[in-house]
Amino acid sequence: MKRFIALGATLLSIAGPAAAIDYPEERGLVPSVVPPAPDETGRVNNVPQWRVTPGAPTEAPVAAANSIDDYFARYDANHDGVITWSEAQVDPDLVHAFNRADANSDSVLTRAEFQDAARIAVMERNSAAGASGR
Repeated sequence: MKRFIALGATLLSIAGPAAAIDYPEERGLVPSVVPPAPDETGRVNNVPQWRVTPGAPTEAPVAAANSIDDYFARYDANHDGVITWSEAQVDPDLVHAFNRADANSDSVLTRAEFQDAARIAVMERNSAAGASGR
């Protein structure tokens, strides 16, 4: 029995640090403040920002899909490879640039014409921002 108690005491002293409470803030996993309780509707307002402690592993940021092909696919609702006048109506900037970018006047924008329309829209937006900043 003495051996069993001695073995138990030895194991407890060895496993003591391993069995300690895990503090997630050591790994950067706690909010900067205690989250507020939900209101009567069950919605939590003023959710705190999560902080990452220096040296804690962080996740790699997800790359946003912002290539010209991604934008073209968003506007090409029926996926026929061209953007029609009706498909362009979802974006006022594209509507303003549509006729100037439609090089062959066939009332649709190919990918290349859409890229020109994007350039026209950006130039117009930048020139409008410059004019309003004066």
